[in-house]
Amino acid sequence: MENVKDPDASRLKLDTHGVPLVPQPSDHKDDPLNWHPLYKYYVLFLLCLLAFTVQFGAGMVPPTFGTLAKKFHVTNQQASYFTTSYILFTGVIPLLVTPFVNIYGRRPAYLFFTLISVASNIGSANATTYGGMIASRCGVGIGSSVALAIGGATICDVFFQGERGRFIGIYALALTNGPHFGPIAGGYISLNLGYKWIFYINAIMIGAVLLIFAISFPETLFSRTDFNNLENRSYWEKFTFRGKVVDHPLRMSDFLNNFRMLKYWSIVIPCVYYMTTNTYGSLLFVLTTSSVSEELYHFNTGQTGLLIGIPLSIGCLIGESCTGWISDFLCTRYAKKHDGYYKAEVRLWLAPLALFLPAGLIIHGVCIQNKQPWISLAVAEAVASIGVQAGTTLTYSYCSDCYKPQAAEVSTIINLFRFVYAFTLGFYALPFGNKDGFGVAWGTLAAINFVTWIPLVVLIWKGEYIRGRQGEPDLHKDL
Repeated sequence: MENVKDPDASRLKLDTHGVPLVPQPSDHKDDPLNWHPLYKYYVLFLLCLLAFTVQFGAGMVPPTFGTLAKKFHVTNQQASYFTTSYILFTGVIPLLVTPFVNIYGRRPAYLFFTLISVASNIGSANATTYGGMIASRCGVGIGSSVALAIGGATICDVFFQGERGRFIGIYALALTNGPHFGPIAGGYISLNLGYKWIFYINAIMIGAVLLIFAISFPETLFSRTDFNNLENRSYWEKFTFRGKVVDHPLRMSDFLNNFRMLKYWSIVIPCVYYMTTNTYGSLLFVLTTSSVSEELYHFNTGQTGLLIGIPLSIGCLIGESCTGWISDFLCTRYAKKHDGYYKAEVRLWLAPLALFLPAGLIIHGVCIQNKQPWISLAVAEAVASIGVQAGTTLTYSYCSDCYKPQAAEVSTIINLFRFVYAFTLGFYALPFGNKDGFGVAWGTLAAINFVTWIPLVVLIWKGEYIRGRQGEPDLHKDL
């Protein structure tokens, strides 16, 4: 629980509104909280660029499911496993990485795993068997995992609580919209250059981002109480790997820290909600639109990519414009009225925005079942995406506010719930819709999302009390 309640405000460092900064920055110039704002924005830009690029590359694949199915002599549903296998490893691998990034830093993990992603994409382009393609996509998932799992922790390293909403929102926008823009490019690349160039171009893009990271992305992990290996080193020396950043021993028990966070309802409830939001409001459209558009409208891969990408991206932009910065405003206003106390639950006042998701999902299913024109599907996707983006930003911001020192574990758990649950979608979404009708199927999924939304709203009234009863995790008090 990261809050400031100190009657002696003269000893505290204040923001431009006269509210105590949370967390309080140290007096060290190497503390990322003390970096120049423009440098912080550059770090945020690189984080968003990497997250968007790896997600963009993953989103380039679904429009070509039909082409890949013919190439490898499998069904369209089996071809969708090229994406679901990627998803599974993206969710699981960070569980093994988090203990290292809390000691050795964020930067080495970004570089090493992004390199794996580049190599695996080249492997995907050269795969000659169905099994080989699955294996290479698993490799891409491993390589992309860190970029998607610890971005929220990196933002918490650099920005204060009262401003995180809009910055996490920007990161979430990149995270969510990558798979939405990807199909637009993937469809036309496959149509004009062949499917292999999807993976080659992906490798080139991620490789370029990796180069930028290697020469300009700083280490953001910083201990305010213990030894810090980056202290008193030159700017360029900080870009070389010098072992531990924080002088803590790595214990086997550290690998259980992620799971220790599962005892806290303020983490579990938002994560359960978010896993249904991401799966049914974003991935569902990405995985099923190729089959639906081919059957109903006889779209080619380029047209399918447009139908996936444009509505989802527009909806997310609208959703974010109504969420991140407004939640920051609400938190700051609350803190000004309550002696600098930032109440994390204030962000959840915007939770009703997330109801756009089940509404759009129901409309989408009914339109498919009644064979409505493609524009109706596009509008429904845009409506659902408003809720997806609002839910994404609120989940990341709220969980990070509650447990900032454990930000890496929090981001990893969010990532785990999100991707492991999404992994199963390819096995049942289309069969469910084809058997019982898309109106019934999508309506059922919308109901599941709504049910997981209700406890999120309960946290508005009871979240602070629950956090107080459960106490704070005894992890990373110095971060």
